[in-house]
Amino acid sequence: MDKIGSSSESPTDAEAIYNKATRAELSRNYDLAFKLYIKAAELYLHLSRTSKGHDKIEAQWKANAGKALQRAEKIKAYVNQSKPKSGTNLRANDQENSSTSSDWGLTLTPIGIDHFSKQEQFYVLKKGGSVNGLVFPLWDEPVALPSGISPSLQYQDPDGQPKLSPEQARVSLVWCRPKVKGISTGGHHQDAIRRILPQEILQHIVTDCSVCASISVCLEHARRFGSNLAEAAVYNLSNRASNSHRIDPCGGYDLKVFFNGAWRRITVDDKLPYHPTDGTLMCMSVLSPADGGFFQRPNIWPSILEKGYMKLMGGYDFPGSNSSIDLHAIAGWIPEHIEIKGPCFEREKSWERVLEGFQSGHCVLTLGTGKNPNISWRGNNLLASHSYAVINITEENALRTFAVLDTWVNPDHKNQSREASKTLLMPWTDVLNVFDGIYLSWDPTKWPKVLTYHDMWKRKGQDEESSSRQLSLHFDNRNDEADEEIWILLTRHVADSRRTLDFISLKIEVDDDLRSSSSIVDQIAIAAKGNYTNSSHVLVRTRVPLNQRAGALTIFTSYDGDATEVGFTLTAYASASFVIAWDQHVSPPPFVKKIDGVLTNKNAGGNCTYPTFMLNPQYHLRIHPPKCGRSSLTATTKTKVALTMQTSRDIPANITLVWSQGGRINELVEKELAGSSGAYGYGLARVTKEVSAGDYTVIVSAFEPHHMGSFSLKIECSRSFDIKPILQEDAGMYTKVTRGAWNSKTAGGSPTSDRYSTNPIFEIDVPRLTQLRMRLQLLRPSTATSLNVTIFPASTNGSFGKHIATSGAYNDAISGVATPQISLRAGKYWAVPSTYNAGVQAGFQLILHTTVADVQIIEKGRS
Repeated sequence: MDKIGSSSESPTDAEAIYNKATRAELSRNYDLAFKLYIKAAELYLHLSRTSKGHDKIEAQWKANAGKALQRAEKIKAYVNQSKPKSGTNLRANDQENSSTSSDWGLTLTPIGIDHFSKQEQFYVLKKGGSVNGLVFPLWDEPVALPSGISPSLQYQDPDGQPKLSPEQARVSLVWCRPKVKGISTGGHHQDAIRRILPQEILQHIVTDCSVCASISVCLEHARRFGSNLAEAAVYNLSNRASNSHRIDPCGGYDLKVFFNGAWRRITVDDKLPYHPTDGTLMCMSVLSPADGGFFQRPNIWPSILEKGYMKLMGGYDFPGSNSSIDLHAIAGWIPEHIEIKGPCFEREKSWERVLEGFQSGHCVLTLGTGKNPNISWRGNNLLASHSYAVINITEENALRTFAVLDTWVNPDHKNQSREASKTLLMPWTDVLNVFDGIYLSWDPTKWPKVLTYHDMWKRKGQDEESSSRQLSLHFDNRNDEADEEIWILLTRHVADSRRTLDFISLKIEVDDDLRSSSSIVDQIAIAAKGNYTNSSHVLVRTRVPLNQRAGALTIFTSYDGDATEVGFTLTAYASASFVIAWDQHVSPPPFVKKIDGVLTNKNAGGNCTYPTFMLNPQYHLRIHPPKCGRSSLTATTKTKVALTMQTSRDIPANITLVWSQGGRINELVEKELAGSSGAYGYGLARVTKEVSAGDYTVIVSAFEPHHMGSFSLKIECSRSFDIKPILQEDAGMYTKVTRGAWNSKTAGGSPTSDRYSTNPIFEIDVPRLTQLRMRLQLLRPSTATSLNVTIFPASTNGSFGKHIATSGAYNDAISGVATPQISLRAGKYWAVPSTYNAGVQAGFQLILHTTVADVQIIEKGRS
């Protein structure tokens, strides 16, 4: 499909494109005219969206866009009318009556969306301005100052006050403007503003501990490094260019927050919620000086910042967040969540990163407790699901310490205004035992190379697969001294902060050269954790090793939820040594097929450490060689193939590609692996390889046998290919399972032992001609025990004759060993299971597959 490329936003260019479309239409070049009319309409619509405050100009651009779309629709209708109907054979005269002969059978090239165009990027950001029923414009959009604003006529927010929390509503609080030494905010107060210390931020009954902790760590950063991360978000409404944080005489403020992919404007008045009787603030406050009550100095900006953020998030009944997400909004810093109790937590590396980041000023952090209500440390009770600010990190004489600040004020305390926040000096070891998560926020200026991309999942009019997006990022690393990292941040745009069932995932696939040199089989047996999250942010850090000078990252974003349209933003961060760029011209592969399947209790075999791995769905993939007469070129030319498995978000998935003759694979062998998606990823697995033409087996699996559900397998290839399911080992056959054991008397070992004849013997009674295959498995699989099963004709004297079938050399495969499929006539036969070494005592099972239903198998010596 052709794409309309991005172009200038100039009205002159839009008019020029429209005129070109008109000339193309007059010359009967309808395909070109159709493209140009659509392109002109896109530009006119984009101009109308960016002309806020100029109603007449906006209306004119919309009218021009409508006119261009109308011409495009007429061309489309004309072309459809000109197409010959199926089953008709019109005469030439009939064709001339319906349209000119040159137009007969004309088609229009489909026009795809250029997601990188300025118009599309701006469209997504504009959609992201609608949050919780309100519209928050982009910060750079021209916004007129509310009329009548003056110190005598103070600003009243037309959106009203934010929704109260149940605790606030219960006391019938009042909204009042703050006082400054008896002078209202309408007065002109110019006292010097003293910096607030982090210990002076107090959280009361509003459940926004993450916001309080965020502002506290910003204040500590300001004290250490002279920054103004939080203060910089607050602007006076009466002077929008001012960032002084003085009391605004008109009683209004603009807040600059980074939300849904862009800096946005939140406008609020300065009314704050107060208790109706004692006059205390019922929101975030600043610790009072010793000589008076609340706000006896002009330090109200933290409360104003909190109010604006609560307005954005739907009210003071805040559903909860974490500090790294809040700081991403307040300061634009990069959020990272370290799950302390997670399987991938690295204690020493985490300490080194946190210590270096904090002391250099590149990182601020908070801690989060879990849901356990009984959390305490050295006699100090901690709140469940609560955020704690970290205001110092030290390492002296091998003693690692966090200074942990709690901004919560006991609501029962009679003198809340004088109760300072509590600081706990906790050893690093205790931090890891007490808390569940570390929430880091990184200074984005540390990464001078930044790319941003905006798009939408499940966009109206798109196909069912639009809940996933794939992008490619090319990089060229000029650093030849150390490994580097590229960070990718996925941000889900929030339209309703009350939704908790919107899940997202981010998966990065790197070039083969970037893969670990460890065993691929070992990688396959790893289950990834937390790939899907209902958080609005996911960060993936990808290491680029020193020997990887250039390459590409393939980025997969996925959404799981019931929203009709969901915007998202991808941001790539890299150091100055990198050159990075989005691949904006990814051509779709010429050959694509999709297979739908279901993992059931019959074919869900789990990962390769299970003996049932062989039961997983398998497919014979045949990649055809290029049509070329030179055999040497055919042998060396590689084919790019991409395999993608998608399933529900709670199923860890994997794809394995194996060199084969297209047969079923019972055991993974390192040298036979052509590629793998690596560690199991929830909901998504993908592998991209360049391989030679030939036959392969594709295995799709979930991590555990109990993981079951529907899945899809998509195959994309640069050459033609065929793919078909491989039948199960017991397909079309009857199955019988019997169990036995080697004990001290029957563990006879292999034929090289004098005791082979003491092994358990199972008699098979075949009533008529049948096809038969037998598999031997340990009940407790172990690669320390090698197995064999051999079938002999039954003997009247108890001795073994020449065998009819054998599983071959003794093998320690987890899946066990199996005989080939053979034909047996009516009669009796003996099956002898054995271990290589004599004396091995273990339980086992024999799985017998036959084409005849009434074949009987029983261990000799049993009745």
